[in-house]
Amino acid sequence: MIILEEQGLRDGFQNLEKIVPTDMKLRLIDQLIDAGLQRIQVASFVHPKWVPQMADADTLCLQLKKRKGVVYSGLVLNLKGVERGLAAGLNHLACSISASNTHSQKNARKTLAEAKLAFKEMVELSQKGGAKVRGGIQCAFGCRYEGKIAETHVLDMVKHHLDQGIDELALADSTGMANPHQMRDLMGKVVEMAKGKPVILHLHNTENKGLANVYAALEAGVKYFDTAFGGLGGCPFIKSATGNIATEDTAHMLHQMGYETGIDIGKLAVISEALQTYLGQELQGQLYKLWNNPEIKIV
Repeated sequence: MIILEEQGLRDGFQNLEKIVPTDMKLRLIDQLIDAGLQRIQVASFVHPKWVPQMADADTLCLQLKKRKGVVYSGLVLNLKGVERGLAAGLNHLACSISASNTHSQKNARKTLAEAKLAFKEMVELSQKGGAKVRGGIQCAFGCRYEGKIAETHVLDMVKHHLDQGIDELALADSTGMANPHQMRDLMGKVVEMAKGKPVILHLHNTENKGLANVYAALEAGVKYFDTAFGGLGGCPFIKSATGNIATEDTAHMLHQMGYETGIDIGKLAVISEALQTYLGQELQGQLYKLWNNPEIKIV
């Protein structure tokens, strides 16, 4: 079983110019669950001045009609974010910092050294509040500002995160710079270091290598991937950032390879088609454009 965590509500919406209203987000969450998604990152608790799409994070989470067996998570970048996430009733928080010092300062207003100290405090506060912690490392495969990120540096950060007692570990190719050889080699080492803890991969498709990197990560033993319906996504603080790998596209490839995901691609395609109409623009994913066309066979 391969688990896909839906990131469209958070990573997907944060880069849109058009504000998606809270009631529409709530309907989308229910539709995504009906389509088989069991893990959904619903919001990020960041300053609305910098990411106005997430201004309703607290209200959204308080209005969730939570279903048994579904993980509703929120991204937090500082202690204030943790406090807000806990107060909003979330019991799964993604505490994330960047492997790039330059990106860290743009994204979280902290140097890497400051971010690592803050990470420890975020984990402690999250767990004290009863939340499970997903410890994230952004720009783990490269940075548009700094270029290559040394593997030794990333592995040091992996150790740092694991030493804090996190429940899950996530590495993000925030800039879409990773290649399959790099992915297989690094993730093989990370999976070994995690010693059975879930290892999650967050991939952006900036250089159109996202699904190739999924394949390489599968070979390295990764079983959890972040995706976004329709291929939504992008970071306001990364040059040339584009969308996540599309949930439909990823699930379809996995199904073709014989893996189970529990996802109904047809239902996802309907969601992406409706959002395309709402936004008035074509999304970056591919399968949603083909799936419900009666003139096209998909096997």
